[in-house]
Amino acid sequence: MTAVETDADIGDAATEPVDPDRDPETATLLEDALETSRTGVEGERPPFDPDRPVRWRNTVYNVSWTVTDDRTRTDYVVTVDQIDDDPTGSQIDYDNLPDVDRERLSGLREELSQTDEEQRIGAQLEYTDDSDIEASVLVPESEYEFVVIDDHVLAIESGETETTIYTFTYEVLERASTPAVYGADLREEHLLVLESLSDDEHDLVEEAISEGRAVVGTDDDAFVEVGERLLEHEPIYVSDRVGEWLVEYEGEVYWTELDTLRTTELVEELEAYDEEV
Repeated sequence: MTAVETDADIGDAATEPVDPDRDPETATLLEDALETSRTGVEGERPPFDPDRPVRWRNTVYNVSWTVTDDRTRTDYVVTVDQIDDDPTGSQIDYDNLPDVDRERLSGLREELSQTDEEQRIGAQLEYTDDSDIEASVLVPESEYEFVVIDDHVLAIESGETETTIYTFTYEVLERASTPAVYGADLREEHLLVLESLSDDEHDLVEEAISEGRAVVGTDDDAFVEVGERLLEHEPIYVSDRVGEWLVEYEGEVYWTELDTLRTTELVEELEAYDEEV
């Protein structure tokens, strides 16, 4: 339980911040979507998938995405295995490889320098970028059967895989002009009062306030009782069997999370809300 004294505190607790310095790619995605009303991004999975509104430049936005296209990309994997025998086929020294291949083998080279003579190691190298594939001598089909790295001989075998690449189209809509406005809305619509607790329930809540959380055993009675009180009200958010509420307790307001994982009956009650979303 985290104290939230003001509407702005509530808005901050209830949103996911986007920091352009720490996450410039997401910041660029949001900016592009706001400028053009929507923007498309390619990838194997959504690059940004928030489970709540986001806080960006002191404004609160809803971020949603849909899959609008897909294509198949051919990737290449090179399997590298250290061998004991002298090579009998075409070979190339590590130093003579193109940069793209040396970069992928550099970690293996360092590992080889630190292993004893009896230990045999290998690796798999992935090539997904078109320019890297074009520059490589190991893919699409390897021009060599062996690579020699500092007197270590490694057999090379290349293969291809197919990966589905999706186009995720993002839409960003303003939810509230400031976190404080969003916090005020949540206070008005979702604030619940936790009162008339038993001594054990009171102790549990006090621990959660003073320590930031209360850790209990499976099916702890006080935990279940407090959880059932919370679950009488629809949570603001549900994610991974965790519900979140805005709770008033003894005149103070707290952002409150309930992790139901260890308690079967609470899991089922929370999942019922999740299915409604």
